[in-house]
Parts: sequence; structure tokens; C-alpha cells
Amino acid sequence: MTEPLIYRLDADDVIRSDDGDLPFVEVPICLVSQMTASLEEAYDEEQEQAAFADGFPCRVLRPGQKQWLSGKVRFFLEFELDPDQVDESVSAETPDSSLDQLRKLAGE
Repeated sequence: MTEPLIYRLDADDVIRSDDGDLPFVEVPICLVSQMTASLEEAYDEEQEQAAFADGFPCRVLRPGQKQWLSGKVRFFLEFELDPDQVDESVSAETPDSSLDQLRKLAGE
């Protein structure tokens, strides 16, 4: 089984639901920034800063680890690509090789 292709969404990405309104924003289409702003409204200013920017200080114990890891938990949105689109997306997003980049520079 292949691992899912997951993207961390940026504030200017657009989210759309074909099955009705999106949670938290109650509209079928919006910017990621609109959804995170709606989520942030549920928190007071101090919690909002901690959840979305600074992170919550914490410790995590992962399976197979013998000791706790110190760090921060921070909220963000991610998008998991449907399995039937993984091959198309990977080939479409393959970056130019170094040679292709040099050719482009030489052509300018």
C-alpha cells in the first residue's frame, strides 16, 4: 500500500466541498485563510496565538520511542490527494531538472 500524498495548505489555497457547506465556515468554497480565521474565532486571543502561530509547549511519546520528545503542537490544515490522482499530480509537479533550468537561463 502506498503512502497518501499529503499537502500542507497555504493561506491562499482554495478549498471546495462538493457535498455541501464546509465545516466552520458554512459555505461550499473558501480560502484556507478564511477557514483558519473562523477556527481562530473560537479561541480567545492568547489561545489563538498559541494554536496557530507559536504552538502549545508539550511532550510527545511516539510508539517505539523510549523517551518523551519535547516540542510544540501547532494547528494547520492539510490536504490528502485522492489515490487515483496521485500519479497525475506527481508527474505534473516534477520539478525541472538542473539541466532544464540551465537551458531556460541560457535562452533568456
